[in-house]
Amino acid sequence: MSNNSNNTTPNLPVGDFGQALRGEIKLTIGQLLQRSWDITLRSLPWMLGVFIGIVALNIVVSDVLALVFPFDEQVLAEQTEIDWEQVNVGNFIAGSLLQELILAPFAAMLVYIGMLNAADRKPSLRILRGVLKFAPQLVLVAFIKLVLTAVVAGVFAAIGLLLGGAIAVVLVMLAVIYLQLVMMFAVPLIIDRELNAPRALLASFLVINKAMFPVLGFMALVVIICAISAIPLFLGLIFTLPMAFNAIGVVYHALIGLADTEIVE
Repeated sequence: MSNNSNNTTPNLPVGDFGQALRGEIKLTIGQLLQRSWDITLRSLPWMLGVFIGIVALNIVVSDVLALVFPFDEQVLAEQTEIDWEQVNVGNFIAGSLLQELILAPFAAMLVYIGMLNAADRKPSLRILRGVLKFAPQLVLVAFIKLVLTAVVAGVFAAIGLLLGGAIAVVLVMLAVIYLQLVMMFAVPLIIDRELNAPRALLASFLVINKAMFPVLGFMALVVIICAISAIPLFLGLIFTLPMAFNAIGVVYHALIGLADTEIVE
C-alpha cells in the first residue's frame, strides 16, 4: 500500500476488524478530517463522474416510476396545506421507496470509491461494476434501514408527543441521526467483507458504538462543512460532497481496514 504523498499528514494506521469490535482502536477527529480532505482533490474526477451518472440515472428512474405510480407533484410544490388524497399518498410512498432501493447499489459505488481512496488504491470501471454483484444485499440493507428508521422514528414520535410537540421533534431527530450513524458501515461491510445484510448491520452497530463519540463528532463536523460550503450557490459542494464519501471510507479504513482482495465481477 502506498504512502500519502503529503508528508505533513501521514497515513492513518490501518484498522483491524477484531480490535474495532472490542473497542480497542482510538480515533482522532483532526487526523480523520485532514486525511479525508487530502484524498479528495486527487479523487475528484472519479467521484464527480460517478455522481453525475447517478443523478442521470435518478432522473430516468424517477420519470419511469412516475408513470407507474403517478401522483400530483404540483400539489406538493404549490400548496401550503397538502391534500394527501389528491396527491395519492400510496403511489408517492411506493415510488419513493422503489427509487431508493433501485439506486442503492449505484450509490454504494460512491461509498466504495471513498474506501479505495482511503486505502490509496485507484478505482476502475471494472472494480465499480463488481459492486453490482452485491446488489441484492445492498437493496436489502437499504430496505431494512428505511423500515428501521420509520419504526424507530414513529416510536420516538409517539413518546415525544406524550411529553410535548417540541420534544417529539427532538427525539425523532436524535433517533434518526443515531440510526444512520450506527448503520454507516453496513454497505462497506457488504462490499468489502461480503457479509449479508443482517450481519453487516449488526457488525456496523457493534463497531460504531465502540467508537461512538469520535465518529459522531467527525461526521457532525463533515455535515457542518458541507452545509457551510452550500451557502455560495452550492459551488462548494463540488468538493465537500466527495469529501463526505471519502470521510466514510477513511473512518472505515481506520477502524476495520480495507481487505487486500479486490472485487471480482
